Amino acid sequence: MAKVRVLVTSALATYMNNEREVTVEADSVRELLNKLANRYGSQLSTRLLDESGNLRRYINIYINDRNIRGAEIDQKLNEGDEVLILPAVSGGEL
Repeated sequence: MAKVRVLVTSALATYMNNEREVTVEADSVRELLNKLANRYGSQLSTRLLDESGNLRRYINIYINDRNIRGAEIDQKLNEGDEVLILPAVSGGEL
């Protein structure tokens, strides 16, 4: 299993005991997300994954600065990868 560094925004850190950076061992992005959900609970899980276990459309995931799409959720992770989980920002006034 690859040991990867996971970074999240403060909005997601709220559901992760206010941790903005964690290390996780996982072979794929899907496994990484499932491990985070198991570690931090259902509130985090429902923000990241839909009822079918797929990545929610408003969640962006970057692996080493490359944005992956929901279809790439089974992408393999490599030792030392950096994974950024970034919810899309919307709303507000102009």
